[in-house]
Amino acid sequence: MTDGTIRPDTTLAYGRTSPNQVLDLYLPGTGARPRPVVVALHGGAFRLGNRTWELGALPALLRAGWAVASVEYRLSPEARFPAAVQDVTQAVALLKARAQEWSLDPDLVVAWGRSAGGYLATMLGVTGGRRTEFGSSGDDASVAGVVAFDAPSDFLVMDRQTAEHPPEGGEGPVQGHDAPDSPESRFLGAPIQEVPDIAARANPVSYLASAPSLPPFFLAVGTGDRLIPHQQTLALAEALRAHGAAVTLRVIEGALHADPAVELPLTGAVLTWLQGLRSGR
Repeated sequence: MTDGTIRPDTTLAYGRTSPNQVLDLYLPGTGARPRPVVVALHGGAFRLGNRTWELGALPALLRAGWAVASVEYRLSPEARFPAAVQDVTQAVALLKARAQEWSLDPDLVVAWGRSAGGYLATMLGVTGGRRTEFGSSGDDASVAGVVAFDAPSDFLVMDRQTAEHPPEGGEGPVQGHDAPDSPESRFLGAPIQEVPDIAARANPVSYLASAPSLPPFFLAVGTGDRLIPHQQTLALAEALRAHGAAVTLRVIEGALHADPAVELPLTGAVLTWLQGLRSGR
């Protein structure tokens, strides 16, 4: 969402490969320093959107003393996987490396996103802080927490999950994912069922067993989601818990994809959860 009244304090380029490798940094006017940071990652099926799309909670976050870095990244028409994951990893690494310039707390950076942005936030949570194809071990891109709404995770089973458990309520078509022109196929650069090795590399669960530690996760989804089967979130929560992560899971009966009925009532709950991370340090 775009907030029309709050302007960023600075805009930073975190990469040189694309003009889309930029972020807007918003700083709270009051509050303790160093400031904790929310990294906001927009959705848009990996092919649409920009850094103004994930600002619905910006005013509340600033009032609570959180800085917000809203990140733009390369979309699938420009660059396929792993480009977007590499971009958000590089953005977090830049913020942490230059935290002192803006009085940011490099140890309290939380990734927040919905849909494709929720996927990217999850990837940061399971890969940050160690050497992967997304970033080097010399650059600290670890996050202290993840907030993900309506996020995909295991692309290969999405159509099967929808067939076995259709979304509850709602009208209109259900998004397919195996087709060559699906968002996930375009993101990976080929029909997903034809590139299971790439799909495995794109699956957050693939990184859990080797993760030295996992941050806490706040996951939310609606059972009426017609774009991303809500079982994606349920399976991710189960896998995270099996590997020792603390997971707060909110499942909203009948809610749709990117539904204000999910996100708006949960803003307060997420802020409370964030405050718990802050006070628990």
